[in-house]
Amino acid sequence: MIFLPTTARWSVHGIQGRVDCIDYIKNPKKTKGGTLVTGINCSSEFAAYEMQVNSQKFHVEENNDSRTCYHGYQSFDPKEKNLTPEEAHQIGVELVKKLYPDFQVVVCTHVDRLHIHNHFCLSSLNLKGRKLEDRLSNPIEGLYGLRDASDEISLQHGLKIIQDAPKIGHYHKNKYLYAMANKNWKTQIIEMLESLKERCFSFDELLEQLSFEGYQIKLGKNIKIRPYGKDRFVTMKTLGDEYSEDSLKKFFKDKRKNQKNIFFEKYELNVRDSVILNIYDQLAKLSKHSVLYTMEDLDANSEYFKYYNSRYMEVRRYHKLVDTINFLNNHEIYNYDALEIQLQEIKNDIESRETEYQSLLSEHETLQLRVPLCNLYLKYLDNYDLYLEQQDIYHADTELPNEVQAFLDLKKELNVETTEEVEEIISTANKMKIDMNQKYAYLTYLKNKASELEKIRGISLETEKGYIKSVSISKNMIDEKRTTEDKYCIRIPYSEYFFYVPKNSVAWISFDNRGIVYLVDDKEYVLYDRNNQEIGKANGEDIEAISKNEKQKVSNYYKTK
Repeated sequence: MIFLPTTARWSVHGIQGRVDCIDYIKNPKKTKGGTLVTGINCSSEFAAYEMQVNSQKFHVEENNDSRTCYHGYQSFDPKEKNLTPEEAHQIGVELVKKLYPDFQVVVCTHVDRLHIHNHFCLSSLNLKGRKLEDRLSNPIEGLYGLRDASDEISLQHGLKIIQDAPKIGHYHKNKYLYAMANKNWKTQIIEMLESLKERCFSFDELLEQLSFEGYQIKLGKNIKIRPYGKDRFVTMKTLGDEYSEDSLKKFFKDKRKNQKNIFFEKYELNVRDSVILNIYDQLAKLSKHSVLYTMEDLDANSEYFKYYNSRYMEVRRYHKLVDTINFLNNHEIYNYDALEIQLQEIKNDIESRETEYQSLLSEHETLQLRVPLCNLYLKYLDNYDLYLEQQDIYHADTELPNEVQAFLDLKKELNVETTEEVEEIISTANKMKIDMNQKYAYLTYLKNKASELEKIRGISLETEKGYIKSVSISKNMIDEKRTTEDKYCIRIPYSEYFFYVPKNSVAWISFDNRGIVYLVDDKEYVLYDRNNQEIGKANGEDIEAISKNEKQKVSNYYKTK
């Protein structure tokens, strides 16, 4: 429940408070029989007395209201399996000697919990009579100095540290909880990118896998990404030079260049005389041959970055072709009619799954927003426990640290009473994220398959149905109000003319977004205006010509501007 080395420090008042602090941290049951106790500039046995004598030496009056010492704390992640109590104690001693070389300090290491942690009692007065400067602005003796020095020494010992630890300060609105919880987004995103760099072979594939992991992608001059739970998009290049688009593309170029063994998946044709299967069989064979043939013609001493990229894309194309062949085999799609039936089934499946996905999306995003708060709760749980220990030691209310106030606010925000409830939220969110990512990935797979089948359908329209002429359209060229169950009402691209075509003569090469309308050369189609008034007739060849002519008019217009 602790997230990497954590530090804290509290002021202690009165002579008895100092005695209670030292007695508590030296507890033999917590320090392996007192073997993990060290005195710095004082003896551990008589530390409280020696600190009092030092104060008297410089005529510093100590009463119940005076600050006599500080109770410091340093804990370690329980995942650090190789960290021994002895090394943790050594780290604590090094930390104290680095920060407080002229102060009397008792360092103790506790091993009574799941995580090893250090306590130290630091006199408020050094051996020269100077009081500790505990303002935040002090880079050495302030709390930031404690954290920074702890991180530095921990790194020297091979331990992990918090890269984006939240600053200590005062907060007044619950919005600060979300801000604090999301401080480590940068680290999380970088860890995800590093993981995907191992699995992917191209920048486009990395973006695709990011979307499967629940990230939103915003394309543009600078690519931006946003994981669930984060309010704003992050420009990739701001994560570090190695995560810019150019750097990542170069990384994958080098990776593809060093790809020694290329695997070509084997496949079979269930029906040898299937026109559809044979088309894809020929495409796959040509793809494989082109890769193997060109690899024999490479000079070992030359660089071929463009070729390596083309080779990767061709290998990926080959595997997509094999996937399509296997799909056609598994669903027994060997002719146009079987293709139509399967395509309709896939479209129905997409519609059903899309509805289910959208119905769960709001719940999923809400849950993901709570995960960073849960992580922050677990992080500050230790600070809260320590605060309660302080009250047990000194039997009085002490100043409420910011981390403890944050913990209490988190508890209220999450509406939980136990750690188990928090861990259940995280567990549920993780399970739902996996489920949603799987749903999203499968939807993407189905849409890609639908697009692939539409392309096959286009080939079938040309070969089996005899269609030759065609025009490309986008979804916004469909007049939904005039479209019927069997026919699309389509605006001829770049014109104000509309005409009706059977739905089965349109192939959506990009699922339900970009399509091709296949036309019969000498078949007459009725043309309509925006008000559905008939304004003339044109055959398939004419419609193709109208589209091209109107496109040329638009191009010429903008050339004169």
